[in-house]
Amino acid sequence: MENDWLLLLWLSPLIVVMIIFDLKARNYGKNVLHLPKREYVSLLWLAIFDPVFEVLFIGIVLWDDLTKDPLHWVAGGIGVVCGYFFARYRTRIMWVRPLPEKKAVVVRNSGAEYLALVFLVVVKTVSENSTFSNYAVSLLITAGLLLIVSESAFRVGMLFVRYNKEKPALV
Repeated sequence: MENDWLLLLWLSPLIVVMIIFDLKARNYGKNVLHLPKREYVSLLWLAIFDPVFEVLFIGIVLWDDLTKDPLHWVAGGIGVVCGYFFARYRTRIMWVRPLPEKKAVVVRNSGAEYLALVFLVVVKTVSENSTFSNYAVSLLITAGLLLIVSESAFRVGMLFVRYNKEKPALV
């Protein structure tokens, strides 16, 4: 847990810059584009950092799980496959339109990101608590962590593909 705080301390300047750019993009969507309440502007270069931060913060737990035995790799593979389908679903319900002038996309808030964040906190807490540790829980944690990381990475990739596919139609 102390490694997480140290990592957060080192990354805090980048996080502050990212928050500033994110707030500016959201204000642009609200004040200039007059987007509805649940829609917002998401900068594509900021979206790339989602899976990177997830790997940084849960990578140690994930690596510990994956190095235990081959069955954890199977559980992780199941998590990645589920992450792909979850990313397809989320991209489909989130997508509104590309915004080429800002190299951004307009997306709809789905609420799933809050669910994923709660799940991540629960998994991290359970994985660090030795009273909950048994083999089945360990397999579920591995699958859950890889589901979260892969969903984020696949979703960002799908947003880029859809942005590039629809961008020329607007120009």
